[in-house]
Amino acid sequence: MAGPATVIAGLLLLALCAHHIAPAGSAHIPSFCCMSFISKKIPESRVVSYQLSNGSVCPMAGVLFTTRKGQKFCGDPRQPWVKRYMKNLAAKKKKASTGTRAMSTTVPV
Repeated sequence: MAGPATVIAGLLLLALCAHHIAPAGSAHIPSFCCMSFISKKIPESRVVSYQLSNGSVCPMAGVLFTTRKGQKFCGDPRQPWVKRYMKNLAAKKKKASTGTRAMSTTVPV
């Protein structure tokens, strides 16, 4: 059986290897993942922001939209209406950052 010094040395080696494989801050762990997509589109005027869920980290890639009332739903990023909502929200954010104050903000991740 391995002695305590051998076990500690093994754990330190494992920690060192883990640090080199995934340095701090390099891995993005999302706070959400889309598990399914909404079947009907929500009126665009109700949507105030979106975030992307990464398909390499989550089971499926998706777009998490947030409404004015704080409700959240996932859209299929391949759908034309989802692409349009994202484009329009990004344009609103750009317009807001160039001096015009907008009522809503987007948070693409």
